[in-house]
Amino acid sequence: MLKRFLSFDSWTMLLVFYLWGSQFTGKASVYIGVALGVLLLFAVRVFWNPWYLALTQPGDPLHRVSWALLVSLVYGTAEVIYGVLFLGYPLFTALQILVFNLCPLYLFLGIWVGIRHPGAVRAYIRFLSWWVVIYAPLYFLFLKNVNLTLTGILPGSGLELLGTPGSGTFPLLGLLTLEPYLARFWLPIIVLILLTIANQERSDWLGLGVCLMLWGKLSGKLGRVFGILGCIAAVLLIAALMDLKLPPIPGRGGELSARGTIARMAGAISPEMAADVGGGRANAQFYYGTVYWREHWWAAIRSEVFKQYKTAVFGLGYGYPLARLAGKDVEKEGTRSPHSVFYFALSYSGFVGVAIFAWLEVSVFLLLWRAYKVTGETFGLVYFVYTILGAFFGNLLEAPQMAIPFYLLLGMFLGPLLLQEDMVPRTAEITPIEVADLV
Repeated sequence: MLKRFLSFDSWTMLLVFYLWGSQFTGKASVYIGVALGVLLLFAVRVFWNPWYLALTQPGDPLHRVSWALLVSLVYGTAEVIYGVLFLGYPLFTALQILVFNLCPLYLFLGIWVGIRHPGAVRAYIRFLSWWVVIYAPLYFLFLKNVNLTLTGILPGSGLELLGTPGSGTFPLLGLLTLEPYLARFWLPIIVLILLTIANQERSDWLGLGVCLMLWGKLSGKLGRVFGILGCIAAVLLIAALMDLKLPPIPGRGGELSARGTIARMAGAISPEMAADVGGGRANAQFYYGTVYWREHWWAAIRSEVFKQYKTAVFGLGYGYPLARLAGKDVEKEGTRSPHSVFYFALSYSGFVGVAIFAWLEVSVFLLLWRAYKVTGETFGLVYFVYTILGAFFGNLLEAPQMAIPFYLLLGMFLGPLLLQEDMVPRTAEITPIEVADLV
């Protein structure tokens, strides 16, 4: 394995080091990702040449995406200048928000690696699936009581090195869409399903359900999808009747039980409904409290943004202390993300920023759809829909530690597909390079 790694070109080594290594560094991996992005800005062959050619050649499949990226970067930079020079916001905070506009640039690095290593996405999904099988038991048995963090050493909050295993939804969807023989992955699939339930994220469950239906429709396997959903529902029902309970995952709140899981789903509607289905009044208030926290913040954002015509169109500017609209506790933590990519874009950059973001993501979606029509591969579309849907209820695209892998993986998925003869006239001329300089 080491010999194979050393045979990679320099950029593939860096990408592998970042994606694979981020499983060990947790949220602190954002610094590795940002450092990778700084190096990317000096990469002529990997970044600047493909971007320039895509901008200047209308027939290039990346033409629309590249123009959306350029406009997004220019507008984001203008928002930084406006927020810092005209409104007096802190430069560091404004630059942190600008990362939102920079993350899509990693798509080019992903394409570079994907062209040279067509199996990279599948290899990553396999690694992630088996890694969870190993790490999840270790975490719950030993590591959950170990507190290794870079908070206080590096700027940022919650920079744990060994965090919770998180949800198993992403690798589960990856296995379903990329692996033709699932029987050999029965153990990871069981662990991933249990983690998806245990993580208690309602937006994650919604994304899983929608993407399973999408995958079933695109692949003609709707029967299998209904079977999977039926098994999950049966397990929850039996466990609820038995009143099975387990200790909660740190940071997720409430007991980990079937009744608690059902109550958490109902808590998205009202605390009374959550209490009625057996979640307990205290837990029901907590489940609904996370919904209320978001709704309250989003309402405050709308009120602030729509006070003036100018802020509605152009936003409050990069660097605006958005946390003050959520309350003193959130402001003290320095949170910049309202856990919704729509309100993130609306608050900082107005409807113009929302329109540019929509243009970019629709362009990426159309490219993924084109790839699906040519190859029949569904991973790109399923992963894209899962992330975009989750981004409207969480910080999947606002936080660089999640946005950077998103664009890297989409690029890695598109790389080999762009070599199809009827997909792209330019990159078809690229030959695989095993040893390349950084620039």
